Amino acid sequence: MQLTAVVVFYQTELQTAITLQSLAQSSGPTTQKLLEQTHFVLYDNSPQPHTTEQLGWLPDFEYHHDSRNLGIATAYNFGLKKAQENKSQFLWLLDQDTSLTADFIDQLWQQVTQSAVEQAIVPQIEAAGVLMSPRDIRSPFKVIPLALGQQQHALAINSAAMIQVDFLSQLGGFSQDFQLDFLDNWLFYQIDQHQGTVQVLSSVLQHELSVMNTQQIKMPRYRSIITAEWRYYHQYQKISELHYRYHLILRFSSQLLLKHDLPKAAYLLKFIFGHQPK
Repeated sequence: MQLTAVVVFYQTELQTAITLQSLAQSSGPTTQKLLEQTHFVLYDNSPQPHTTEQLGWLPDFEYHHDSRNLGIATAYNFGLKKAQENKSQFLWLLDQDTSLTADFIDQLWQQVTQSAVEQAIVPQIEAAGVLMSPRDIRSPFKVIPLALGQQQHALAINSAAMIQVDFLSQLGGFSQDFQLDFLDNWLFYQIDQHQGTVQVLSSVLQHELSVMNTQQIKMPRYRSIITAEWRYYHQYQKISELHYRYHLILRFSSQLLLKHDLPKAAYLLKFIFGHQPK
């Protein structure tokens, strides 16, 4: 059995990335077994390439530099192609700033070696002290946690998730409609639409989510988030226009009255009054 992992980087030295550092520090026989069975694809979206000289502890990896910075869908599809070539059962989705733990590695390995039939295996993810993932996909804009074990109707973030390669192949890979934002919503919506299941592990990982603090997000990225959100809720998990605009009004009020961020509030106002992005 062999796994394929794709780790996406942007403007960071590979050896200093939280994900690789925490993986290297998760010593133990289980971690060693996982490393020996995993081909790592290090996909670097940075303008300039980085060195891999200090990554000798990874038994099997390849480095791919792509200065186009097309987001994560392109990187994930590159990793999927490698997983198909390797005849891997699962594709492990990783980014540069998820703190992995030995407990998580143990649980992940146990599930994978049991010939898991779930479309996805995910940890619980905490950001800034708040449990953000996984949650019930049927409740848009709300974080309703799921119980542990095999679950349906799950929405999880991509970070640290194991996705079944056969299922991804059936989908034709990751959607180019969501190069960065809302790609995880699209993926787990597809799992839900195919009556698939998600194994929720008890391990809780720490992850840095930029969307937790919109004041630190620059306008180009903020426009990308709102546009992707509109596309997702109008073309995939369709919700009523009233529900969607009510959510926008709440967010608009927060940006205007609490954060005093006029450019973001103005951009939201366009969508409240019916703007439809291309």
